[in-house]
Amino acid sequence: MCDSCSAPAVVVGVDGSRAAIQAALWAVDEAVGRDIPLRLVYVIDPADPSAADSDRSQFASARTALYCAQRAVEATGEPVKIETETLTGKPLAKLAEESRSAAILCVGSIGTKHACRGSGSVAAALPALAQCPVAVVGVSPSRAVKRRPRSILVEVDNGTALHHAFEEARLRRVPLRAVAAWYPEIPEDIGDGKRLARAHLGRQVARWTRLYPDVTVEPTVVRGSLCRYLAQNAESVEVFVRASRDCGADRPVECPVLTVRASHL
Repeated sequence: MCDSCSAPAVVVGVDGSRAAIQAALWAVDEAVGRDIPLRLVYVIDPADPSAADSDRSQFASARTALYCAQRAVEATGEPVKIETETLTGKPLAKLAEESRSAAILCVGSIGTKHACRGSGSVAAALPALAQCPVAVVGVSPSRAVKRRPRSILVEVDNGTALHHAFEEARLRRVPLRAVAAWYPEIPEDIGDGKRLARAHLGRQVARWTRLYPDVTVEPTVVRGSLCRYLAQNAESVEVFVRASRDCGADRPVECPVLTVRASHL
């Protein structure tokens, strides 16, 4: 089934899970902001032992999952063009193929149909294989209602991530929280270390603030681990933008995580 297959598009892997629905909803702003279609893709894995015996029932499950995701997106009232397609094959391989022409690829953090045998979940493996940025979106009750203003979060030490973070902040019209982490070795270093970290942060964002004068930047100096800071402040994060080797690559994060690589520039 293919309603239409335009490129580029914001592609969402749909598998009938709640996380996949959340990924589709999160991706709406990405598609609207770029003025490109939102493409919902369901992948039938013939080797999945949990799949139904008949092709008819498998395609029925695909239609149901795509229909539910499409209805959820339509309920937002946003002016987004929706495309749907059902593919057959290994979910990881098929979504990696989709990334060749996608502007961004979105998946749920947990999906009942997107297990990747031998290498964890598709959500964990996809960022390393995709040829476009990959957003992994989870389901969290605290994210159902926006209780306080949110920001794009990025560590300033990676230029690729910083560039994409500014793009996300502009697209979503939210502030950018640029973080510099520092680790004082002895208590006497606290004052000087913090000043050096703040100066480093200012230098790193200066170029980008000139290119993105419409983006509000929130400079933030963090003592210790960025991962710990993220865990404590996830509810205030709209999107955490990271390079593939940065914090969050191998652990659950309670906010959407957008992974980028130098090749995605």
